[in-house]
Amino acid sequence: MDAELLRNVSIFSKLSVDELREFSALLLVREVKPRERIIEEGTPVKNFSIIMEGVIHIRRLAAKREMLLGRLGPGGFFGEINLFDPGVATASIYAMKPTRLAYIDYESFHKFMSGNTAIGYKIVTSMMTEMARRLRQTSARLVNTAYWSSAEGALPRAPLPEPPPPAAAPES
Repeated sequence: MDAELLRNVSIFSKLSVDELREFSALLLVREVKPRERIIEEGTPVKNFSIIMEGVIHIRRLAAKREMLLGRLGPGGFFGEINLFDPGVATASIYAMKPTRLAYIDYESFHKFMSGNTAIGYKIVTSMMTEMARRLRQTSARLVNTAYWSSAEGALPRAPLPEPPPPAAAPES
């Protein structure tokens, strides 16, 4: 894997050329056809993936229909949640165009970060920044959806408590 291709990936932007080379040596490459499901929601996830070429859609089941949560293109990544919190996929991932992924299994990623703590720190802090950005976007979309899906344009609020009666003026 060409280390310079990783330069455009936000989570690797703080790495030196040598650090990029060291990490990129661990990556494998996978070619994915258009409309191919890369990950199925609810199944175990074992790899962290980076989109080198192509476009993927992130979809989640809601009321028996898949809802589009997002799109990622070159430089985007997925599989980060299970890197830190092992479990099943929270969404399905589909290639929308011919897509080339660079990936690393979680065990190798953990070993690399444990053995290279300075590089691991740079990657993890950049990854947390990106995850926080995604969480903010998701929260904003959720608020927007709740606003537009309610009958009056906003969800009903709990009534405010009655203010206490004014204190009696002291008698002179």
